[in-house]
Amino acid sequence: MKKQILAIPRRAAPVACFIILLLAQNQDLSAQRAKRKDKTRIYTIDLPQSRVTTTLTQEGFIARRYPTHRVEVKNFSGKIEVSERDETRLSVEVEAEAKSLTNADEGMSEFERGEFHNVLNNLVLESDKFPKIKFVSVSVSDARKSGETRSFTLNGDLTIRDATKRVSFPVTVTISKDQLRATGDAELKQTDFGIKPYSGKLGLIRIGDEVKINFAIVAKSP
Repeated sequence: MKKQILAIPRRAAPVACFIILLLAQNQDLSAQRAKRKDKTRIYTIDLPQSRVTTTLTQEGFIARRYPTHRVEVKNFSGKIEVSERDETRLSVEVEAEAKSLTNADEGMSEFERGEFHNVLNNLVLESDKFPKIKFVSVSVSDARKSGETRSFTLNGDLTIRDATKRVSFPVTVTISKDQLRATGDAELKQTDFGIKPYSGKLGLIRIGDEVKINFAIVAKSP
């Protein structure tokens, strides 16, 4: 049985060619729009200009002297990728070295500070076993814009030790072509990450479960 070949009449050939050409152009335009839509700018955290601080509450007998403990994150890095068409479409990745968390309490002796770091690294964070603390964003919600300022709730996954939990916190951002500035506060509980708040010295020291985080980030784009 012979195969039937579809023949296009000569008069219809120019029309068919036009249709094929039009379809090809539409596909090309769609691809170009997709590229424009997906174009992003990447900002890298500038560590010397950035700050992340955590605050712990002291509930033991030494609370009269140290009602809170201020801990600074000395070494962290990360990037923020922002859509050039819609600045509320962004992704954030931040990674901190657990051993870089440093007590910044005023008036604390070096011996006390050393004991604090020993407890923090060996009992609380287990820094040798879990050297990194990571945050990866998953979405943005409640976005608002006022002049050059954007504010929104950043939702993402925070990993401390071997536990990953979804967290959400408000962020305020200003963005220019070559620089991004972000500030915000977050609150979390140690027990949510399987960490038992430290208590020792017969009740002299007893750290509260809640941890407050404050950050001011400067990130730059080449």
